Amino acid sequence: MPPSPPPPPASPASGPASEPTPRQGTATAKAALRQQYAALRRGLAPQEFQEYGRAAQLRLLASALWEDARSVALYVGVKNEAPTDLLLEAAWTAGRTLWLPRVRPDAPGYMDFVVCPEPAALRPGPFGLREPDPALPGLGPDALGTAFAPDLIVLPGLAFDRRGGRLGYGGGYYDRFLRRRPACPLLGLCFSFQVADALPLDPWDQRANYLCTERGLLCLL
Repeated sequence: MPPSPPPPPASPASGPASEPTPRQGTATAKAALRQQYAALRRGLAPQEFQEYGRAAQLRLLASALWEDARSVALYVGVKNEAPTDLLLEAAWTAGRTLWLPRVRPDAPGYMDFVVCPEPAALRPGPFGLREPDPALPGLGPDALGTAFAPDLIVLPGLAFDRRGGRLGYGGGYYDRFLRRRPACPLLGLCFSFQVADALPLDPWDQRANYLCTERGLLCLL
């Protein structure tokens, strides 16, 4: 049985204060770490961002994981996120099937993956993201392992740890989608300073099998 999906945001508590639960402690720790790692990313000089981002992508492009993948799920990097421009270009140029996420405007916390055939199919979306055109058909988590079965899924994140733990942005989009755990590898793409020894995790948090940074590819699970 897959773990339960992340719960919806809780409403403010009323009544007398009580001792924090383990879940509240994890949430507090995650919130603090999100601020910490977001600040580290913002602190990158533009030249460092370009250099590290290019190096991380070239590491992945040179790997057997990428070479063997005919169908790849990526993301479109935003702000100071590890970029994917070289990966996107390589996938389109080689004729690989390229899946990209598209959030559901009517269902907060949920997203679909969409085959994106070319750069011209991208449109502005929520959170400053570029997403596949809303007219393109998308697949939800129920299609995982059947109609949606890429050879590699590349994950964004604020931080990862050496056991594959991932610290996302708090929306639960990837954890909900991947709850059934695909057969293909999950790879976290990030900068080396985003790799921690251990991160606080919830039962529903999905782990990566690999990490790729500007320093190299790490096999974790």
